[in-house]
Amino acid sequence: MPAPPISASDERSAPASAPAPQLAGRTKVAILLFVSTLFVPSIFFVGPVVLTPTLLYLALGFIPSLALWIAGRAGARTATDTLVLAFAGWAFLTRLILLDVGEALEPAGVILLQTAGAYFAGRVLVQNAAATRLVFGTAVIGVALMLPFLLWESLTGTKSLLNAAAVFGKTLVPTQMDPRWGFQRSQGVFEHPILLGMFVATLLSPVIFMFDGTEGRWKRWLAAPLVVLAAMTSLSTGALLSMNIQFGLTLWNAALRSVEKRWTILIWLVVILYVTADLLSNRTPFHLFVDYATFSAQSSYNRILIWQFGSAAVMDAPLFGHGTDDWERPAFMHASMDNFWLVIAYRYGLPGFLFLAAAFFLTIWRITRYKHDDQQGRDMRLAVIFSLVATMIAAVSVHLWNNSYIWLMFMLGAVAWMARTDDGEAKTPPVVDEEHPSTESRHARLRRLGF
Repeated sequence: MPAPPISASDERSAPASAPAPQLAGRTKVAILLFVSTLFVPSIFFVGPVVLTPTLLYLALGFIPSLALWIAGRAGARTATDTLVLAFAGWAFLTRLILLDVGEALEPAGVILLQTAGAYFAGRVLVQNAAATRLVFGTAVIGVALMLPFLLWESLTGTKSLLNAAAVFGKTLVPTQMDPRWGFQRSQGVFEHPILLGMFVATLLSPVIFMFDGTEGRWKRWLAAPLVVLAAMTSLSTGALLSMNIQFGLTLWNAALRSVEKRWTILIWLVVILYVTADLLSNRTPFHLFVDYATFSAQSSYNRILIWQFGSAAVMDAPLFGHGTDDWERPAFMHASMDNFWLVIAYRYGLPGFLFLAAAFFLTIWRITRYKHDDQQGRDMRLAVIFSLVATMIAAVSVHLWNNSYIWLMFMLGAVAWMARTDDGEAKTPPVVDEEHPSTESRHARLRRLGF
């Protein structure tokens, strides 16, 4: 069981001249081991159950992580924790309701581990800036080591990493796709090029913002191009869209750094553009977005059809969902539903979608409301917000599963310490005087409940 990291409040209370706090050795090992498993494409079987190294890690650490969270070793419990548990529990329940018990146990257990297991692993292991930098820094190193093989795969189509892993046992099945722009689409150690691209794209803002000082400068200048190049070898719409959004947010922040209300201005501009497009175009804003965000007219048309038939299928079973991926569609359409949020709603119903989406929105909202940091802390929070926002938007055009989904949930848990309003210390609920009722404000009560 990993030692609890130094709390966020300890790190912020340290004098500026004091050395940066050190993580416990066991915590470092646990973080390094988790991130390393993401780059291992091997699979193995335990009876009929298919496991990956990452899924095995989560299975072994699920009970200890949950126990540490319950004991308060991951800081104060938040509303986001409750939402993630609600989604994981709802997804588990809907599988058991909709499928035969024999068919339901494996997918129900997998979604529980991938969601709650990954999230609470991040909550327990990552509780300060040092641990956050270790997580993203290790992931960037993994991408840098993988990059030569990705470039070779892009040029030749040879799956070097999967071939090397196959020497030691069973591995992921190579995905063969039509070239784009004259290049093959690299999948690296993931099941699909989309998953490679989306995983790597989440690292762009952290690389730009998280590493400060003289040492951080060369890390930014070296690592940022490597991340962009690695993501581009996937030639994935989602990855390119995610990176463009992050670049756009970064440029907006730099151009209007002195304007306090710059994000409010941006939100209103987006709303105005949406309304204008809706009024002036004979297509919906969604159709326009998909048309300009995809590689080809065929890809755009396919995603529009996915939305039309997928959303109709969601409303056929809005409460519990369908429990499977076999959705009703025209015969000429591929079985893949390239919209992460639509897949969640289709599988687990609208309650499942609302639980998961609310967990992301609430985390982002609470991080934005934290005002008591220095410039380095604000930059780190910007990195997290940009990455999460870009991933949430890009996921409208692609689906995430297995290690890419696990990484996203781990990342959500790993940045939860940035959103805590209690500075990492549990607060005792105020004593209510029956003779003098509390005058506590509504906002204070919401903060106590984790909002």
